[in-house]
Amino acid sequence: MKAPVSRRALAGSVLLDLVAPLAVYYGARALGVGQWAALAASAVIPLGVVVYRFVQRRQIEYFALFIVTAVALGLVLSALTGDPRTILVREAWTGMLGGLAGLWLLGSLLRGRPALMVLFRSFVLAKSGPEGLRTWAARWDDEPRFRHGLRVLTAVWGVAFLLSAVLQLLFAYALPLDVAPAAMNGAWPVIAVPLFVFHLTYTKRHSLRA
Repeated sequence: MKAPVSRRALAGSVLLDLVAPLAVYYGARALGVGQWAALAASAVIPLGVVVYRFVQRRQIEYFALFIVTAVALGLVLSALTGDPRTILVREAWTGMLGGLAGLWLLGSLLRGRPALMVLFRSFVLAKSGPEGLRTWAARWDDEPRFRHGLRVLTAVWGVAFLLSAVLQLLFAYALPLDVAPAAMNGAWPVIAVPLFVFHLTYTKRHSLRA
């Protein structure tokens, strides 16, 4: 009976932490607001989520904090002015967000449980409920193969995000101006297709799913 509630909670979290800031940003841009001001406005919602959940639950909302950090990076990039190359980098702030995600994933391998396991918890809870989540999470303590598999997945996703960010920067600086935007937008889809195939195959083969 709790799974539908979990799904609603998960959907609400995605809408509040990710979709709402993007909607504010692009809505503001459509109204003619400058990029810096639009980015600053989009940071208000996730920042409010971080503060509210910490005050109410004494709990850090890492995904919302991640969005705030990414927006802050976008603000720095948007402050850059100059030649068209700089503008391309500024417009590719979503690529920088991916690079930040890559660093976050790889950094989580240095201590404790990998970030991908933390992200998976919401999906496992929505799919299997609280009891299924407890059973799945307990495998971390009991199964070395499970721990190894989640670390490998986290590393692969981290490298993929970093590679996409690096490629977008390289394209922004090295390719002709009329080619660079298309190449930058195509970098992630080219990486994502084999990444998702690997993810689905690996999680099934190593029994990492709930």
